[in-house]
Amino acid sequence: MAFLSETYKVISNGSPAVKSQIQRLPRDSEKEDGHSVPLVLVEEPSPHLKCTVCKRLYNDPVISVKCGHTFCRKCAFKVTHCPIDGQLCDTSQLVVNRIVVGQIEDLLIHCQYGLTETDGDHSPDPSGCQEHIVFGKREEHEANCVFAPILCPNNSGRCGRFRKSELDRHLEVCQFTPCGHSEKGCEFVSTAEEVRKHEDTTCGYRGLQKSVSFKDFSQQNRILEENNKELREEVGLLTQRVELLEGGRENMQKQLTACTSSLLALQQKYENIQGLVEQLLNGGRNRRSTGSPGSSQEMTRLRSTSSSNTAMVLRSPPTSPSKVEDWQMPFQFKCIGTLRGHKDIVWCLATQRQKLCSSGADGLVKVWDMETLSKGCIKTLEGHSKVVHTMVASGDILYTGGSDMSIRAWNMETLTQHANVEVWEAKTLTHKHTISGLHHWVRAMCLNKAKDRLYSGSHNTIDIWDTTGTFDLKGKIDHTFGSVYSLAITHQYVIAGTYNQNIQVFDVETKQHTRSFQGHIGTINSLITSLSGRFLFSSSIDKAIQIWSLELMLPIQNLKRHEGSVNTLILLGDYLISGSEDHEIKIA
Repeated sequence: MAFLSETYKVISNGSPAVKSQIQRLPRDSEKEDGHSVPLVLVEEPSPHLKCTVCKRLYNDPVISVKCGHTFCRKCAFKVTHCPIDGQLCDTSQLVVNRIVVGQIEDLLIHCQYGLTETDGDHSPDPSGCQEHIVFGKREEHEANCVFAPILCPNNSGRCGRFRKSELDRHLEVCQFTPCGHSEKGCEFVSTAEEVRKHEDTTCGYRGLQKSVSFKDFSQQNRILEENNKELREEVGLLTQRVELLEGGRENMQKQLTACTSSLLALQQKYENIQGLVEQLLNGGRNRRSTGSPGSSQEMTRLRSTSSSNTAMVLRSPPTSPSKVEDWQMPFQFKCIGTLRGHKDIVWCLATQRQKLCSSGADGLVKVWDMETLSKGCIKTLEGHSKVVHTMVASGDILYTGGSDMSIRAWNMETLTQHANVEVWEAKTLTHKHTISGLHHWVRAMCLNKAKDRLYSGSHNTIDIWDTTGTFDLKGKIDHTFGSVYSLAITHQYVIAGTYNQNIQVFDVETKQHTRSFQGHIGTINSLITSLSGRFLFSSSIDKAIQIWSLELMLPIQNLKRHEGSVNTLILLGDYLISGSEDHEIKIA
């Protein structure tokens, strides 16, 4: 409701002005320059709409409950007794008179764009808006009135104001119409017709994209300098990679020389054994009855033993996953097999002795025997009703957690469900502790090697908790790299995969940021390190697996064998196993 203030003016059928009044709009509709809006009434208002104290139209009319008469709210506080019946005025009992408010809002007024001002007085303008509008709908009408003044959008300082109905005609002859490619840098201005001819024929900015040209050339130079800085960093990184490859070539040459020497030695041994076998066979012909130490059974045993030992040298078996890797650079992982069986996204992997477990969006837990992978899945465990997001093996128990709000325990000896579980005591399956007070989603957790510290990753922070019984907060690593989606811990580093596509490396003792790994083009879903802590494996929604040297702080291999986001990684001996949105598990 917009209320009246000061005096008012009534004009009816060209009659002389009776009074003059200026009305100010409410704060939420006042003009930006703070000026009052003129108010001219069409007819003389009823005397019942005038305050008995100030003798003007009611401004915020209220009823005094004590006497039952109506006053302006301000006037009610100016008098102590009612001017009509003399009763004592009680300002604590005032009620808005909504009937009077409605009557004032129904008063007919002239549109402000149909008035002209002469010596501070306003009267109807025959060339302006001739509509009579009710006071309550004034703002609605004047917001759309075609007689409202509007600034020229091309050059308000030179062209000034025009009525809305005249603006289109003005724009056709305005001398300050800019070229349509002005954002790209074109400074041509003229009439609309000349601008159209310029855009179709002579404008040199027609074929440019908006992002390739800037009016502010200092900004363009700054961007070019930043690009040059990034290129220099990339050149430095490539130089390091070349130096690494050169060093790797020298190592390969040394290894090749060593292998050649070993082959020569093996050749010599083979010739010696062949000569010995011939001697034994010749002796056996002369002494058939006495038997021979070089019998065919013994030779078969020797060959079998030799073949077995050779296989062990080529690759360590999956039955000894706790053995520290003995990888000498340069080395390379290659995909040697694909496990298929899941009907949807693979979200998590875990190993227990010679068994590999996997699960995901289909809610099924599949078990694979690493010694007989060619046979496929040996068991499918059913129990979850929705997506399984995580799993971990401890002893003979496999724990799985999913969107059905349950944690289930499975016996890996019998491959049956052990119990439903909720932090819990692993032996008794009783609730141990709840860590509260976190300020954001926790998307990643990891234990250190001693298992006395739990690291949890959230938005812009990594919390460090005691796991020896108190579960107290022992420290924090604050950063500005966004949400942490994956974590890995070595004896030297805390490594976080973040939403901003980078891998951040922090010192485990000082908690200071030391390095950023850049190479993925998507969120880092999973991080694992080798047992020695020398190598890091990362996977992302960009379908790639990156292998990094934590000694050289450089990438050493990029694996791209999946057709979807790589969600989970696990190491088993010398085998790297990955699960993806393409429903497949790859072994390298």
